[in-house]
Amino acid sequence: MTFAPIIVFSYNRPNHLKRTLEALSKNELASESDLFIYCDGAKENASEEQLKNIAQNRIVAHSAQGFKTVHVVERKKNIGLANSIITGVSEVIDVYGRAIILEDDLLTSPYFLRYMNLALDYYNGRPGVMSISANRPPRDKMEIPDDYEYDVFVCLRSYSTGWATWKEKWHQVDWSLDYLEDFLKHPHQVEAFNRAGDDMTDLLIMQRDGIIDSWAMRFGFAHFKEHAIAILPCISYVDNIGFDGTGRHSGTNLTGEYRNDLSLCVQNPKFVDIIYEDTRIINAFYNRFTKKKRPLWQKAINFIFRKLHKKPPFVIKKKVYSE
Repeated sequence: MTFAPIIVFSYNRPNHLKRTLEALSKNELASESDLFIYCDGAKENASEEQLKNIAQNRIVAHSAQGFKTVHVVERKKNIGLANSIITGVSEVIDVYGRAIILEDDLLTSPYFLRYMNLALDYYNGRPGVMSISANRPPRDKMEIPDDYEYDVFVCLRSYSTGWATWKEKWHQVDWSLDYLEDFLKHPHQVEAFNRAGDDMTDLLIMQRDGIIDSWAMRFGFAHFKEHAIAILPCISYVDNIGFDGTGRHSGTNLTGEYRNDLSLCVQNPKFVDIIYEDTRIINAFYNRFTKKKRPLWQKAINFIFRKLHKKPPFVIKKKVYSE
């Protein structure tokens, strides 16, 4: 097994970073892995409290233990999450040829590094695979068929909460968005791109217009452009603790929708060898990101059913593939 370096991106949430690093250090392969922690710099108008959190965040980063090596990169200025990830991943991946990437609000299963490294080895050199993800949509909102025999599935959309890729795939990404104007002139191409979710093209436009600052959508478009897919796990290897209003991009989610039970993770995942789209899974994934809205009364009943740990009765069934 090749041990890919781990890159963790952080800013001003020292408590989150501490928990992330502690969980990561308990991974089976942590002691065999090089760790890089990128700490973004303060904004020009940062408050005293923010400056204190940034300083404390860097203390936490330097205290990381349990890894083969630890490298901390402290940015002098704030360059934002997207630029931090694009530049940081490029710096590390150009040296090591592959990388595993996390942000500072992800708790990992003890098998996370094992899963990621095994997958990176297994799919290395396959032109149709562009990335490995450690997360997937919430289980109660996207079901995997009971008779599906693998522990991973082929997905048209990469998931950016715990992921990995290779140098040659990373450098296929066009970060400029210069292609977008011409792309939008071709509705069939837009429709094909949106097979990964109705919001895909909208998010690219929002990136162009400066409404969001996302590296992930540009990475996602590269998957589409290169006729490539992402490998996602049937059971998530990360637990997101960031939806508590402390991060700029996290928002607040009080329902626990993005939390995962890491005790369910498998130690030795069974990978799908033939890169094919299971129509049932692609449809279920697309349905998760549909724009079609349920009536309020249906949402209320679905909410009650979820609270009772029962399957919601009102599910929108938009499909990529006809049955």
